[in-house]
Amino acid sequence: MRHSPPKPHLHHSSASPWIGLQRQERFFENDEIRNLLDRARFYARAGVCIHFCGPAGLGKTSLALRLAESLGRPVAFMAGNEWLSSRDFIGHEIGQSVSTVVDNYVHSVRRTEAETRADWRDSALAGAMLHGYTFVYDEFTRASPEANSILLSVLEEGVLVSTDPASPRSYLQAHPDFRIVLTSNPHDYVGVNGAPDALLDRVVTLPLRAPSERTMAGIVAMRSGLSEAQSKRIVALGSALTPSGEEAPCSLRAAILIARIAALKAREGGLTDAALEEIAADVLGGRGVRLPEGAIAAALARGRAA
Repeated sequence: MRHSPPKPHLHHSSASPWIGLQRQERFFENDEIRNLLDRARFYARAGVCIHFCGPAGLGKTSLALRLAESLGRPVAFMAGNEWLSSRDFIGHEIGQSVSTVVDNYVHSVRRTEAETRADWRDSALAGAMLHGYTFVYDEFTRASPEANSILLSVLEEGVLVSTDPASPRSYLQAHPDFRIVLTSNPHDYVGVNGAPDALLDRVVTLPLRAPSERTMAGIVAMRSGLSEAQSKRIVALGSALTPSGEEAPCSLRAAILIARIAALKAREGGLTDAALEEIAADVLGGRGVRLPEGAIAAALARGRAA
């Protein structure tokens, strides 16, 4: 099994929660991020489940994968979804194998024996527990509380209980190196269920808030290939366009998207202030952001001055 990326690639069908992972090559890290990772790593070494919680677009998944990779074990990844059920956590029967033995040693006597065996496929969670992998369960609150309740015994006793009669085992004891990392969005997001208190009592929750502009600019530059100076201007859009106390219209994810397009424009020698303004307007407009004429240009100008 390979290690984790900023953007996981599907190796199986899109209906499967398994995601094959490649080694993460580009990850910005400064004192602010390093301090958070060091705390999370220390808790994980103690055998505690880590839960990164915060608004979309802050890089929770990348952070979780970076933490998992730093633990030095292979990484299994599963994405939460409303259709997940107990079989996605335990495993399921994928067919049956039938073996038949025909004994005709005595010509006048024919003896036949048939044996039917269920073929079983372990889930991502079961495989991680069995082999001591780090299990990253991304946006786990998108699954139903009933499905996630299976995690309670895993987090408390390190035991995965199977109620499927086709399963080769009634329970699975976790390998000593097994670890879990969770991520979730706030419960008021569409498609998100509240995390059960019984589950939260068994984890360390690290709330993520918007990082400093300096950290955001470093992340944007690393992920897009745009210069640090231009990345700072794009990040400054969020502060310049946000009234006090309101959510920034230019999230980290939106800033990275603007910067990726701007980086291509820069490589082609056409990244003018007007071009950057147009790119930002198109990206933010697609997110339902409506700004007064000239607001983006003024914000970019202030970013250059800063």
